[in-house]
Order: sequence, then C-alpha cells, then structure tokens
Amino acid sequence: MTPEERPFRFGLMIDNRHATHDGVLALARRAEAAGISVLLGTDHLGRWSSLPLLQAAAAVTGLRIGTFVLNNDLRQPVVLAQDLATIDLVTDGRLEIGLGAGWASAEYEAAGIPFDAPGLRMARMEQAVEILKQALRDGRIDTPATSVYPSIRLDSVPRSVQRPHPPLLVGGGGPRLLRFAAREADIVALNPRSRPAGGLETADVGEADVDRKIGWVREAAGERWARLEINVILFGVDPDYRHRRGPPPPRSHKISEEDLPRSPHYLTGDAGEMSEQLLARRERWGISYVSMRPEHLEPASEVVRRLAGR
Repeated sequence: MTPEERPFRFGLMIDNRHATHDGVLALARRAEAAGISVLLGTDHLGRWSSLPLLQAAAAVTGLRIGTFVLNNDLRQPVVLAQDLATIDLVTDGRLEIGLGAGWASAEYEAAGIPFDAPGLRMARMEQAVEILKQALRDGRIDTPATSVYPSIRLDSVPRSVQRPHPPLLVGGGGPRLLRFAAREADIVALNPRSRPAGGLETADVGEADVDRKIGWVREAAGERWARLEINVILFGVDPDYRHRRGPPPPRSHKISEEDLPRSPHYLTGDAGEMSEQLLARRERWGISYVSMRPEHLEPASEVVRRLAGR
C-alpha cells in the first residue's frame, strides 16, 4: 500500500501545559468518540511529562498513543529503550514512537545542556534510532563507539510487544533529517525546518515548501516509499475562511490568506471543502496522517467522521 492509498488517520495532541488528571482522561475519551486514532504527547521542559499522561489515557481508552516528538538530547537512549518497551507492554502494543533532534534552544539553556550544532544533534538522534531499534527488536544493544555515544554492550533489554518494534515517527523540515526519516522511519512527519540557532522557520509551511520536502523523502526512500506513512500537523482549522468579514485571525505561522487553503498545515471552509482538501493532499503528497490540537477537534469533527479509516 503506497502513501497515496493509505487510509486516513487522525491524531490529537494533549495540551501538556494545563493538564489535569480528569482533563486528560476526558480529552482521551472525547477523542476516541470522535474517531481519533492516536493520542499524542509533546515534549517540552516546564510542562507535564508526555509519557505518563499518555499511559494514563491508554488505560481508559482503546486509543493508540504516540510521542510527538521526544527530544533525543533529553534522554539517554538505553534508558529510553527500557521505558518504551515497558509502555508498549502495559498498553498491549499501542505505542508509537516519535523522536526528534531538538530545536528549542531556550530549553537547552534552562536545563544546562549545550545546544550543539545541528549536525551533531542530528548525529546523536541517528545513532539513538539505531540503538532503540536494536533494543526493542532484539532485546540487546551492541553498538561500537562513535563520536556521539560510547560503545554500548547490553544483552538483557526488554523487547517491545509490537514486532519488530513500535512504529517509529521522525519528522522535520530540512533535507538531512527528512532523508534520514525516509530511510529509517515508518512515519515521516513534515514540519517547518528548524533554525541553526534554535527555533522554527515559521514561513516554511507553504505548498512549494511541501513539494520540496516530499521530493527529498521520495528520492531518499526509493522502494521504501510504498511502506511509508506521511504526517502533517495542523496549525489552523478555519471554517470561516470563505465568508470572513473583517481581518483574518492572527496566525503563529507566516502564510498569506491566498496561500492558506493550499498549505497542508491548514484546513479551510466547510466540512466538504476540508474533506476535499485532505483527499487532494493524499493524492498529491501521500499525506494520510493528520495531527491536530484540542481546539481543532470541534471544527474538524465532521471531517474526521467522514474520512477516518477511509
């Protein structure tokens, strides 16, 4: 099944900033009732930790859970492999693993961690993926010393329930990261590219930007393209786009009103128009996995009902 033929999946992100126990469980139940497939947790310092929140939600629903995404530099990969295998066990194989190289320089500074050059952060993440795959698949780790991690030899590591390992999501906006994702991940997430000094390039969300990113992915993936799932995150759901009176609402990403309906990071119009947009994007770019924030669930609920699993 190629990306252009995959059924739609929708993921909902937990708001880690203002989470409460009852609020997380209520959101999870609401998401499941709406047709959401995956509950997603972000990973930023100063917020509630995503893994315990996701595990709590999995205990009261049948949803899959996923990290969107873990910052590799905040975790030692051997310990992370053990945590992920345990969560996959207690959720009966419902875990999806999203991993990133880190981009929020202010969080590194606050934690006293060096915000190294992009190439070094990428190299650490690439080796961490190798370690995680081997641990979860084989129950052991046997990696030689490199410039980013020492030699690791460990024969007794918990294996994941899902074989060979839980689905792996890697995302970003630059050529090196997306090419790596195309070669090694199961799910490729198209995101705005990160700046070398930290932060995200907020204008990197347009139609031409996505054309370029998919080109890198397809080229690097080769025959793997047929096995990939392509993901985007929604930055806005705008049902008033066609009949807006007055100025448009402020947006966190730099995109013109004219370009808005053509960006896969936005949905505009009524439920029929939004559905047609998603169908066209799947045909053009292979995008079938759409992540959204809690505030998007209500305006996009009819779209999820129409397209989930189709």
